[in-house]
Amino acid sequence: MKKMFTVVLLLVASTVAAQGYNISCKVDSVYEGRTVYLIDKNSGNSIDSCLVAEGKFVFNGTLDCDAVYDVVVNRAKGAVKTLLVAPSSNISVDFTVRPTAVTDNGGYNDALLSMIAAAKERGKEIDRQRRVLREEGKSDDEIAEILKEFQESVYGIYRKVIDENKSNILGAYALNLSWRSLCPSLEQFDSIANGVVYANRLSSLRNIRTMLYQAKVTSPGCMFVDFTGFADGKTVRLSDYVGKGKYVLVDFWASWCGPCKKEMPGIIAVNNKYAGDKFMVVGVNIGDIEENFKAAVSSLGINYPQIFVPKRHKDNASLLYNVQTIPYVVLFAPDGTILERWTPGEGLDEIIGNHLK
Repeated sequence: MKKMFTVVLLLVASTVAAQGYNISCKVDSVYEGRTVYLIDKNSGNSIDSCLVAEGKFVFNGTLDCDAVYDVVVNRAKGAVKTLLVAPSSNISVDFTVRPTAVTDNGGYNDALLSMIAAAKERGKEIDRQRRVLREEGKSDDEIAEILKEFQESVYGIYRKVIDENKSNILGAYALNLSWRSLCPSLEQFDSIANGVVYANRLSSLRNIRTMLYQAKVTSPGCMFVDFTGFADGKTVRLSDYVGKGKYVLVDFWASWCGPCKKEMPGIIAVNNKYAGDKFMVVGVNIGDIEENFKAAVSSLGINYPQIFVPKRHKDNASLLYNVQTIPYVVLFAPDGTILERWTPGEGLDEIIGNHLK
């Protein structure tokens, strides 16, 4: 019933008569005569542009449902402001002050800023109390228990806004900002998002759900998820190595990643020590340029198989395994079951050695 109710609300939101919005902006004189852009944050497409004249510019348009737009003043240096825009919004943005000031006559952006300010203020008080408790000699576990209720009060600020704005973009955007704290698991995320109409309209929330789903299906105890890449110009699969009777340590890395290079000697050492009938290492290079990848393999002395997964490849290996930072390693059992996943560092040799015993 909850999912049906959400669909009905979504249809209602989609059939509202189009109304005009107005976004008036003020900028520093250095931007005089420059082109500014209005970007749909979901699609990444530019939907409008204009020139700065006398330190001002205006975007006008019509909407039949809420939207999330970026006003981009300086693409090269990232002068951007994200706005929640309703069909009848009348928003003022002042880029001449820091932080950028936004008002919209009591609309979504005013409520959003109030929510952020309230959470920030509560967070400052928690930090103050944490310092006092540390000075009193309390342990980290004791401090966490004492401040648990206060921390929940911060989450409560987000929950209140989400609950009161389930039918508009503010509820979805508040969830987008707070999901790590409110719903770090797929089940928790769905329990909240299923009641928020715009959750499925916001691309960032769709991506978050995909990420949480992949985190669940690639957690320890699950069977490996296959993907393709390239090796010496030929298509290869993870299943060419995993599930073939050996323990396999898969290292996600890139040539531009400093921490990856720092940890590489330890991974190479593990490969040199344990590689054989029972164990092997496979590198998965992600988000890289092929020439840089090949040069790094040579300069770092990497001596184990590599799967090169280029940008925009049909198989997004990092997304499939919910790899949010690199370096990152996943250890597979001989049958392809995921045993462990973690950020490599000290103890890598011991972890591998214990499994091989």
